[in-house]
Amino acid sequence: MQLEQSFTLAAEPARVWQAFHDVRLMVDCLPGASIKPGAEVVDGAEIPLLFKVKLGPIAAGFAGQGQLALDEAAQSGSFAGAAVDARSNSRVKGQASFALWPDPVGTRVTLAVDFAITGSLAQFSREGIVRALAEQLTRQFADNLQARLPQAVQAPAPPVDAAQDAAAQAAAASVACAPTVFPAPVPPAAPRASAPAPAAAIDLWSLLKLWFRGLFARRG
Repeated sequence: MQLEQSFTLAAEPARVWQAFHDVRLMVDCLPGASIKPGAEVVDGAEIPLLFKVKLGPIAAGFAGQGQLALDEAAQSGSFAGAAVDARSNSRVKGQASFALWPDPVGTRVTLAVDFAITGSLAQFSREGIVRALAEQLTRQFADNLQARLPQAVQAPAPPVDAAQDAAAQAAAASVACAPTVFPAPVPPAAPRASAPAPAAAIDLWSLLKLWFRGLFARRG
């Protein structure tokens, strides 16, 4: 099955490309994914990965290997891997190709995924369900990566007319001569409750219900 996704980040392509070199950062940003505890990540070597996904009463935990390849000149790359879930006797194998493009907001990232699922979980690999899952994962990955990027793109300041600049300086000088007024102290706000941490596994049951609901709505 083939899927295509894209998202935009408010950061310069060079900064986003630097983040794509950090394998642990990429894995941390993908919900349900992790690197095997105690495993060492070496450039060019296979990466030992874990991926947890929940489908109603079925909780699958895939374990496998993946390898990252980067094209520095084109700012593109691919990630290929395979994994097995021993409980459901299911296997997944695929490759995800990605590329970075300049965008007015910052950087646009395009993804092309080609994968296959065998075993008992293959019955859930219908295009509508998998596409809904892919969209959810891509959105959450983009949000997590955006939060981890240290700096967002700032739009260049528009040119300032000489007359306007002189008027602005005169206004600033008059403000500087004015007496300073200190506002009354504001009582500290009550502490806000922290948001609950996201679940480690992806719950596909809600995606299934939404997909079937949309399917029957279209038939009606």
